[in-house]
Amino acid sequence: MIKKPQKWIACFVTLTFIWLLQLSTQPVSAAGATEAAVSVSAEQGPNFIEQAGSASSAAGHKSILPYILIGVGVVAVAAVLFLVVLKTKYDPRGTWEFKWRDKPSDLWATESITLAGERTSGTSNYSGYVGTFSLDGKELTIEWTYPGGNKMILIGEFQTKDTVSGTYTASMYSEVDGQFELSRQSTATALNTPVAVKKVGQ
Repeated sequence: MIKKPQKWIACFVTLTFIWLLQLSTQPVSAAGATEAAVSVSAEQGPNFIEQAGSASSAAGHKSILPYILIGVGVVAVAAVLFLVVLKTKYDPRGTWEFKWRDKPSDLWATESITLAGERTSGTSNYSGYVGTFSLDGKELTIEWTYPGGNKMILIGEFQTKDTVSGTYTASMYSEVDGQFELSRQSTATALNTPVAVKKVGQ
């Protein structure tokens, strides 16, 4: 989710870019051309052809202002994309509600997964089964091993900072095509916050 200040920046740049595009399409003022035409028609003398030729040359000259405005707009939009989109960092650490189902089934099972460690890699804990997780951009991979060596692998993508969805595979099945969803319940910071202990008599 984009923070409020970033939303305001994105809205401002978008509106500015639209205004610049509209401004660039406006015709250049023809006041100079009108005055030249009146002067030529009023004083048609021996140099009439030369004056008409110079007026035509001036009218054919195009302004570079629209190109400058478009360039400024492109740079502004690129800056917003960099600040708002590319700078967004997803943090999978914390406790998540884990919903999963086999594709042929419409029934979702709901359990819990806890991820800990560094932001881009660490350990996963699912119902007592300890495994690993890794983050590459928006793609989150979670893996653990059941007794007997069978593995469960989840590969999903952050939809927002607090939701992930994707598919999973399990080696204990001959054919697996399942879906899963993660919804954040708490963050790593909340998990590590010490609880105040009251002394007797307080």
